[in-house]
Amino acid sequence: MNVSVKSKKSLPVLALICSVLWALAYPLIKLGYRELNIAPNDLGSKVLFAGVRFLFAGALVLLITGAVNHTEKKISKSAWGWLLLFALVNTSLHYLCSYIGLGYIPSARGTIIDSTGSFMLIILSCIIFSDDRMSWNKVLGCVLGFSGIVIMNVEPGKFMFENISFLGDGMILLNAVFAAFGGVVGRVVSHKMDMTLATGISMAIGGAFLCVVGLCIGVEQPWHLSALGITIIIALTLISAISFSIYNTLLAYHPISTVAIYNAFIPIFGVGFSSLILGERFMWKYLIAGILVAVGIIAVNGVGIKAQNQK
Repeated sequence: MNVSVKSKKSLPVLALICSVLWALAYPLIKLGYRELNIAPNDLGSKVLFAGVRFLFAGALVLLITGAVNHTEKKISKSAWGWLLLFALVNTSLHYLCSYIGLGYIPSARGTIIDSTGSFMLIILSCIIFSDDRMSWNKVLGCVLGFSGIVIMNVEPGKFMFENISFLGDGMILLNAVFAAFGGVVGRVVSHKMDMTLATGISMAIGGAFLCVVGLCIGVEQPWHLSALGITIIIALTLISAISFSIYNTLLAYHPISTVAIYNAFIPIFGVGFSSLILGERFMWKYLIAGILVAVGIIAVNGVGIKAQNQK
């Protein structure tokens, strides 16, 4: 796995796989709410649902890393500190803010605010890491990517940001900030230990924290565990285990900006899956948004592609 993840040629394929998997998670979560009988205002159940998903995903990744003997490597005390910070920021706080915020604002508005996390991560990476420098290509790519997401969600004649609130817009913005800082912390963790092992531990710890928070908030009514509901939980567990293991390892071996820009595809793939799975309406502006995002990704990676062709 590490050989392919290190390869520049496999980066676009692996990053797109992560985007597709995360996009598939959105309609599956909505379907899961409906199948498990989780009410829209049942915040405790939503947070618990997220916690179960990441706790199981972390346990699955740890089982896999144990099978390939990665767990034989001892983790230093300094690495544990960064690892716990990674779990807190990248899983617990990230998804706690996400699940709270989405309950108070329209999903379209949430998508726009949430997408800023990817561009924050690119900016932070260019500031902090020496192998990732800001360029006009990256600025253009971020502008095009964000423009595509905005075009996809804005309706003509409607003001998108009405009734701004801290519990809604504020929480989604914090979610984006935590996601960006989580990517930076993950890069630091990757220099101290195996990233697949770190992903498993951080998701398990973060998921356990979310379970405790969800139970403390309180579950309004018992879940209805049907065969479909259990299948959805298993699918979401696999999505988290696979996508986070690949994505966090990509961040360890490549400049963050060349990886994070692919996240702009998540809301675009998401509306496609929502149309197929949930029967939501598909519009042609989604195709225009996808083209803008694709051009933005080419712009961000343009310098790297030219340099690679010259070698």
